[in-house]
Amino acid sequence: MFDCKNAGASLTPALQLRIGFVLLPDFTLMALTGFIEALRIAGDDIDHSRNRYCSWEIMSPGSALIRSSSGLSVQPTSKLQTPENFDYVVVIGGLLEAQDRVDPAIIDYVRDAGAKGVPLVGACTGSFLLARAGLMEGRRCCIHQFHVSEFQAEFPALTIEPDRLFVIDGPRITCPGGASASDLAIHLIQRHCGRDRALKTVSLLLFDEARSANHPQARTALDLSVPVQDPLVRRALLIMQQNISPVMPVGEIARTLGTNIKKLERAFHAQLAISPAQTYRRIRLERALWLVEHSRKSMAEIAYECGYADASHFSRMFRDAFDVSPSAVRAQHSPVAIAPMSETRRIMPLVMPS
Repeated sequence: MFDCKNAGASLTPALQLRIGFVLLPDFTLMALTGFIEALRIAGDDIDHSRNRYCSWEIMSPGSALIRSSSGLSVQPTSKLQTPENFDYVVVIGGLLEAQDRVDPAIIDYVRDAGAKGVPLVGACTGSFLLARAGLMEGRRCCIHQFHVSEFQAEFPALTIEPDRLFVIDGPRITCPGGASASDLAIHLIQRHCGRDRALKTVSLLLFDEARSANHPQARTALDLSVPVQDPLVRRALLIMQQNISPVMPVGEIARTLGTNIKKLERAFHAQLAISPAQTYRRIRLERALWLVEHSRKSMAEIAYECGYADASHFSRMFRDAFDVSPSAVRAQHSPVAIAPMSETRRIMPLVMPS
């Protein structure tokens, strides 16, 4: 007799990629959703959302909702499972100060996963937890530019690579969070599920291309030689980075921070030896330099995106800062790096370091 039940089971494909997520308090929602959306799309045929090829669990020591940095909360799907159930355990962080509230059971679990040889991913500030747990010794770390000084101060012996989207160093993988979580997920999908599923994911997510690990992070922070210790200056820098265009007046930044311009000026001069206005200008021009080097946007578009009224004014400020015109930088930049990639070359070859 024909066994319909067993016949159906035999047609069910074996899971090719299994991810276990561990969310830290005040984690960044985009790092989680970017990863899961890529897995959802790659995990089934056509536009269905069944877990046929990819699966995931959001794990927690308890059953309480886990609050993200945006205030939205996520319900865990399971308790902490045996690490060997997964191809990767992904630790997603967020606000650094919230890591003081990490359940010790999570730290024990991550250490156990590392001891058992399960590859560990530190996304956003999840890399801090991996380092604090002693799991990044001798490994390279990819850190968000905004957290480089803090990471260097706490882990001076570790090698930091803040100019990449993610770093794979043996069984340790780190990425700065944000959109890079999707890039890393696509990379892992191609490795485990094949190029076709990765291309499908790129297409349905409406990405122009899948960016490789070596793709540089967008410049959002200043290259500071010393950590910024003053919390007032750190908060002001974050506001500036989040308001490239339109530009927020320094007085409004001071009011937002509950202080006045004079106090903000003194804090910046004590910490950075330049004024808030000069710092803000540097942040905008660093962003503009990155766009000139790595995007195909016109100078007028870059000028607008970086808070300048027109391309002429932008060009003058750019030349004053870098002693070269933006058009000269664009001309010197490799055309291969900014030319559109063909459909057949959008997914980069995978090289997994041993």
